[in-house]
Amino acid sequence: MDNPAPTHAQAIRKPATIDQAFVREVVGEFPHGSWKSLRGSNLSSSTEANSKARSWKCVRCLHKVGGVYAFLFPESHFLEEREISLDGPLKRSIPFRFSHKTHPAHEGYVVAYVGKATNLSQRFKLHFSRTERSTVVQVRAGLVKSGFCVDRHLALDFMLQHAVIRYRELTGDEHAANRDLLELSLCARFAPPFNIKSER
Repeated sequence: MDNPAPTHAQAIRKPATIDQAFVREVVGEFPHGSWKSLRGSNLSSSTEANSKARSWKCVRCLHKVGGVYAFLFPESHFLEEREISLDGPLKRSIPFRFSHKTHPAHEGYVVAYVGKATNLSQRFKLHFSRTERSTVVQVRAGLVKSGFCVDRHLALDFMLQHAVIRYRELTGDEHAANRDLLELSLCARFAPPFNIKSER
């Protein structure tokens, strides 16, 4: 029996490859060079802090644009030691402590979280929305668990006021492995506390 002809999407799909030299270069120039910047305050509305009242004009150009991004917060918020409880095996709670001593600031900011996405516009909207989807609440959950904010609603307001996002566009299936490696490399370099969730 003959194999079916590939669909148009299958025919133009490029295989993913790893370019270690490229990844090292992009990580090395963080947060400048090819990295772009977005502030939470750019999304703030003069009315109320909800997703409908927010302005998404500044992320419209990132629709269906893939890449890697990092949430940064001012060093002043990390001066005192904070603690997050990690979920260990058999429902054990493991205390994890961090501060500016364990997570030194870079140009006045601490890298708190690193992520990747195939659609940066959609991902940023979800981070700053009221959704409780587990894949995009890490920053809000980290702010609450470590005592920056008492609940996730105030954490969202905190993000709008203080967050700086650095992102590097990297679109296409052929960059799937590079996005993954870039995210891991940034985590290894900055050890962002909100990426550390649990031990299984």
